[in-house]
Amino acid sequence: MNGQLLIKKKNLINNFAEIKKYNPNSKIMSVIKSNAYGHGILEVAKILNNTDSYAVATIKEAKYLRENNISKEIICLQGFSDSAEYKYCSENNIRPVIHEFSQINIIENTKLNNPVKLWIKIDTGMNRLGFHVSDFFEIFDRCSKNKNIKNPIGVMTHLACADEDEDNISELQIQKILNIVEGHNIEISLFNSAGIIKYSKNFNHSNHWIRPGLMLYGVNPCTTLNNINLKPVMTLTAPVIAIKNCKKGEAIGYGHTYEVKKDTRIAAIGIGYGDGFSRQFSNIGKVFYENNFFNIVGRVSMDIITIDIKDTNINVGNFVELWGDNININEVSKLINTIPYELMCNLGNRLDKLYI
Repeated sequence: MNGQLLIKKKNLINNFAEIKKYNPNSKIMSVIKSNAYGHGILEVAKILNNTDSYAVATIKEAKYLRENNISKEIICLQGFSDSAEYKYCSENNIRPVIHEFSQINIIENTKLNNPVKLWIKIDTGMNRLGFHVSDFFEIFDRCSKNKNIKNPIGVMTHLACADEDEDNISELQIQKILNIVEGHNIEISLFNSAGIIKYSKNFNHSNHWIRPGLMLYGVNPCTTLNNINLKPVMTLTAPVIAIKNCKKGEAIGYGHTYEVKKDTRIAAIGIGYGDGFSRQFSNIGKVFYENNFFNIVGRVSMDIITIDIKDTNINVGNFVELWGDNININEVSKLINTIPYELMCNLGNRLDKLYI
């Protein structure tokens, strides 16, 4: 038996509705890059058919959606890298994000049969992708004069510290964008999930897009704010594949890193780092089964973890939860000093996905 990802469609729909309710005057580009954060890019796109557009990272992801009959506008956050990809965008209702002068050169040296809509990304402090603020007016002017580019042009930035408890950067980034777009017929997009929760309520702009990602999947990136009713979409489960009695003093797993403190029962669970469940959970993780939490004991191996089930009535074939409704993925990620994004995106193809 394989581990399973239970993807709750009604919770995904609930989260989208909550986001819409939270920002009724904004358009929504639902972020489904990286296989929809492990939830399944195509299936999530079909469920979120009321979104204004989808956001992916690469042209490859956009092509996959088009080849599987997803027709709604797609925004490609890394944009195009050559004229062939630029043409593909124009012919397939894909709205690229431009962030580098090489892309301007492609725009000005490529003939298109269909005009294209695009976003200009401005770097306001992330220092990753985006044109410098001082280059905006040149970029905007060159794009505005190009007959192959439709109006309105969009301008976006990415907030570097919105999910930090102490954030002294985001408001400065927001103001930089507002300063340069004033007086232009322009669309703007500023807020990722954390930005939506913390800053969008007090933000007014007539042509604004929000970019929910993590919150779509029921995870709040702002640990100190719970002012939106998000429900976890993913529950990670795995089956009990064996149970054995162990005596006090016996050791468990590779390296014998855990010694049994008293006679007990140990269950082997069919999941491991080969499925993307981190080896760092060795001896510190927990699982849930019917109102009980059990400790992971011994090292996580490629295909198996072991848990101490004591005298609980649990049988081979039962499934335990590793995160989901009963174990908050935010708390799980803190155990190994990472973030929920990484845990979800790391899950492998060996796991079965069940959409319920």
